[in-house]
Amino acid sequence: NSNAKRMEDKNIKEYEISFLLISPEAEKELADVLVKHGAEVFYKKPAAELHLAYKIKKHASAYFGFYHFRIGPEAIKGVSDALGLKSGVLRFLIINPPVKLVSTPAPVSGQQTPVRAERKSVAPILSNEALSEKLEEILK
Repeated sequence: NSNAKRMEDKNIKEYEISFLLISPEAEKELADVLVKHGAEVFYKKPAAELHLAYKIKKHASAYFGFYHFRIGPEAIKGVSDALGLKSGVLRFLIINPPVKLVSTPAPVSGQQTPVRAERKSVAPILSNEALSEKLEEILK
């Protein structure tokens, strides 16, 4: 039985779902669908209101957010189908693989080292006559 569990773990992949919701309360519907299908959410960007460039289902504003989660690929269709039936979800997009979250260390105040700009070598600009002369010289 533990062998079957290891095989299941190998099939688990990471995904990102971005979504537009009618209201902040609809985020619970979305989260419930993910949990019901066995997803393990490991990063959440909670929904925040934004104004839409064009109306979607007669709504001029929506709540946008995204989650990163792990789930077996066979469950993605079920998640997609279930979310398509939720009235609170205007749009959603599931992608694989998600952009990796990178944590960069915050700079320590007072100990910043100056960054030296390096000059790129730039070829001299030649007029058409000078360019023609140079080409003739090379071709001789």
